[in-house]
Amino acid sequence: MHRLILFFLILFAIYYLFKRWVRGFFGQTRQGPERKPPPIIDELVKDPVCGTYVPKREAIVYGKKGKLYYFCSKECLEKFKKESGPKDNEA
Repeated sequence: MHRLILFFLILFAIYYLFKRWVRGFFGQTRQGPERKPPPIIDELVKDPVCGTYVPKREAIVYGKKGKLYYFCSKECLEKFKKESGPKDNEA
């Protein structure tokens, strides 16, 4: 039993030394390469009614006269539609 434990300890030591030798040979550090934080993909858009900034992917989009408007809520969208006049409302 003692021989088996000794055999595995020696085997582990050889593995550990071989792994360190390979790291040193290929120039890898223990910490690995520096990782940069991922870029921020989502942009913020401003609600024209209340002025709140909302992530573009979460905003409610409304198109009018070839321009896109982004809103934080349905209430702001409805308020915008009422303020812009009934004849200009087009989805």
